[in-house]
Amino acid sequence: MPRQGRRQRPGHTPGRTRCPFRLFFRHFFRASCTASSAAADSKSPRQICYNLRINAWKRNLLGGMAVICREQDEKFVMIKQHDHGRLAGEFAARFREEEVPRKRHSDEVLYAIANHDRGWVDLDETPFWNDTAKAPYSFIDFPLVPKLTFYRRGLDEIETVTLYGALLCSLHYERLIEVSGENSPELTIYLQEEEKRRSRIHRELEQSKAAIGEAELYYDSRLLQFCDDLSLFIGLHEPGTQTKDFHPWFKDGFSGTEEFDFTGGRIITAEWRGTTLLLDPYPFTESFEVTLPVRRVPRSEAASQGLAAAFSGMPDTPISVTIAEGELKRP
Repeated sequence: MPRQGRRQRPGHTPGRTRCPFRLFFRHFFRASCTASSAAADSKSPRQICYNLRINAWKRNLLGGMAVICREQDEKFVMIKQHDHGRLAGEFAARFREEEVPRKRHSDEVLYAIANHDRGWVDLDETPFWNDTAKAPYSFIDFPLVPKLTFYRRGLDEIETVTLYGALLCSLHYERLIEVSGENSPELTIYLQEEEKRRSRIHRELEQSKAAIGEAELYYDSRLLQFCDDLSLFIGLHEPGTQTKDFHPWFKDGFSGTEEFDFTGGRIITAEWRGTTLLLDPYPFTESFEVTLPVRRVPRSEAASQGLAAAFSGMPDTPISVTIAEGELKRP
């Protein structure tokens, strides 16, 4: 998901906004192969193989993994990835609807967004220590090979519940991988396997008369990315954080949100007012409160007991945040 440094959008110049998702679908969404059915019937429906390569904003690592972790007052503030995913699902359930052809898949989309990081459930319970950073491994620096293993596991589990949800999450991971710049034999194998998974799923959906259109997948991909980003934003900031102290990924708002119709081409921005998070333009139908469980692990206890023991011994202390509409100043 994330990157280091300031977010740069491809093709962006001052005064001009171009959406990475629009670039993605314009250049890379295509029917890349035509195949016969298993019966070799030349008149069978097309087999669409999504050979997806996104040209999006740079985030120099791969998606969600391990815990979300930040440090405050000599404590590690740690958030389980699956809790972060469930919060993203809550945002998706409250999101303003637009006129898109997605009604028949809405339950699957909500399930996919809430469970897009479910592969990390077990790993969330036993965080690992990064000797180099002198801190817990987080989604920023978790090693590649085990990361891909948990990607596969989560996608396999989602696929048992919803084919479309697995397709959506597979694309979500691939976008993040493609813009990361990572390269290894293990990663190449993973990408090839996921391309086969998506091809198979799309073929099965076509055969069941539930084929996915470009507009539907485009909208749902944007929705997953925004809800993922907003949940991550809350995890990375203590309520009340001043705008000047925002994490660099979010100083310019939530990239890609200018493509939602209700924004009028503006990027959604955020501002804390105590424990209330104001958003403008507002992406939900009403104000509401959310909670996110966190564990605050003293650095001293992680050093004396070991990280896993210190983490398991600390209770969850939920952060409560009110999400509300506000007219915010823009640079």
